[in-house]
Amino acid sequence: MTPAPADLPGAVKDLSDVFTTLRISHAFGGAIAQNYWGTVRATQDIDLLASIPRIRFQEVAETLDAAGFRAAGTGKRDAAIDVAAMVAEERDRHLFTIHRRLVKVEIFLPFLPIQTSILERAVSCPFEDKTIRVTSAEDLVLLKMVFHREKDLRDVRAILLNQRGKLDLAYIRDGAGKLLENPRVEELEAYIARYGTAG
Repeated sequence: MTPAPADLPGAVKDLSDVFTTLRISHAFGGAIAQNYWGTVRATQDIDLLASIPRIRFQEVAETLDAAGFRAAGTGKRDAAIDVAAMVAEERDRHLFTIHRRLVKVEIFLPFLPIQTSILERAVSCPFEDKTIRVTSAEDLVLLKMVFHREKDLRDVRAILLNQRGKLDLAYIRDGAGKLLENPRVEELEAYIARYGTAG
């Protein structure tokens, strides 16, 4: 069945099926993960971290194409996913971009140690009639502190508040010490004290 123009749930489920069937480690991040751990918000974009060896790019491209996904950024609405373009984009940006109708998908390839940890610690979460792999709340906090945009900081505060008492704060603190400069570590500690602890 052809997906509806704004069929984000269908795209999420099909992406999960593709990478699960191919036995490729993956985790949904971005607004999809934020909706589980922080503030629910609408989105037409999907962020997915996937550990895809280059030797499997052709297989992945063909499987995504069969699931109705197309190349993005070509100027052609129905351009097939091109392996050479995937390699070039992955080399330059550590990701490649595809779409299905109005749903944009950014597939990130791990190149930082935290991204390996994200894949190892991803959580299985219900999504409509399926189960998908989602970036953990703790790793989402760390990623958003790295990006450090105002919207990311709002998301950090929302996660700490909504998941208060459930988070592995020792893991977050250890990761912050490895990833962040001291002013951001102190900023995160202030958020934890205000939003992430009882009392």
